[in-house]
Order: sequence, then structure tokens, then C-alpha cells
Amino acid sequence: MLVRETIFSQEIVLETGNYYFSPKGVDKGTRFLLSRVQVTEKDKVLDLGCGYGVVGISIAKLIGGEHVVMSDVSEEALLLTGANLKLN
Repeated sequence: MLVRETIFSQEIVLETGNYYFSPKGVDKGTRFLLSRVQVTEKDKVLDLGCGYGVVGISIAKLIGGEHVVMSDVSEEALLLTGANLKLN
């Protein structure tokens, strides 16, 4: 399933699945968290438990992917995150 979201005034496209948290789109809690984030290109960001990559990809689009590390215990989640990175 593909979802399109606008975060930080930028569209992102995300492949999701029913076995991931909030598979039909970004949940209210994540939107609230991202609405409060203030990052610069000098920052380093760790998206721990990245799932399909919403937070890490959104921030990487702002400050550059070289400043963001995404991690998850699920190998499947990391594969999906990789696919979403390519989509964006």
C-alpha cells in the first residue's frame, strides 16, 4: 500500500503494510512530534524504531540524509525503510 503525506511542507511517498504501526498514514502523535521538531544541518538525528521510515525520511529531506541514522529491530522494517528512501 502506498500513502502520500505532506510533512514540513514536502510530499513524501511511503510504502506501508498492515503489520506496521499506522499503515494507512502518519498518525496524530507522529505528526505532533514532527510539528515540534527543530533541526539544522549541524544536527545528527537517530530514528530509533523507524518502522517504515516516516520520521527519519521527513527529517532527512530537511537536513540531508547524511545527518540521519534509522534503526529498527525488524529486518523487514529496515528493508521497507530502504525502499521508502529510494521513493523519496
